[in-house]
Amino acid sequence: MSGNEAHLKDVYAADGNASALSRSYDGWARDYDADMSGWGYRHPSIIAGMVGRHAPSPQSVILDAGCGTGVLGETLAVLGYTAIDGIDLSEGMLQVAGSKGCYRDLKQQMLGDVLDFGTGSYDVIVSSGVMTPGHAPATCLHELARILKPGGHMILTITEQAWTDSYGAAVTGLVTDETLSQRDESQRYVGLPGAPEAERLPARVHVLRRT
Repeated sequence: MSGNEAHLKDVYAADGNASALSRSYDGWARDYDADMSGWGYRHPSIIAGMVGRHAPSPQSVILDAGCGTGVLGETLAVLGYTAIDGIDLSEGMLQVAGSKGCYRDLKQQMLGDVLDFGTGSYDVIVSSGVMTPGHAPATCLHELARILKPGGHMILTITEQAWTDSYGAAVTGLVTDETLSQRDESQRYVGLPGAPEAERLPARVHVLRRT
């Protein structure tokens, strides 16, 4: 098993345990960008396209939820977005993200917990590769919806397995109670086509609007 495959295996072996997940990502931070690029990481470019479609103003205030090393933030910054904040559970990942100079602010926070932001703080919330088995719980959508401005957009990658397990029901509940509406979604694709076969998880980018 190569070093990059071992890191990926450790991440999924953590199975939602915050301490184990944080340690796994801390240990991977230095090599993460190169490994993900080598596997053909698709999520950031597809999310960026959806941001451009639904929130084209470069003044949009954006939260990158589970920002990791800042791959998505860097992509959005290249497109002209300047007000980007990020949160992640891994201090090692946040250090790498901070070195890229594309974030206005970075905080160590865990999706699924109460977030340290006021209600209606963001025009856009993006999340790349986080809504997947063993990572953020589907209950995190309620808190993300709280900090999203009315009329704002939540643009998330969600794997098909996570959607079936819990995220689909969570989205349906938020749509039913008129907190969110479903606005758009991508076609089905594999986020890491070059990764080991077991980690080639099919996903979609979902666009949800705060009512």
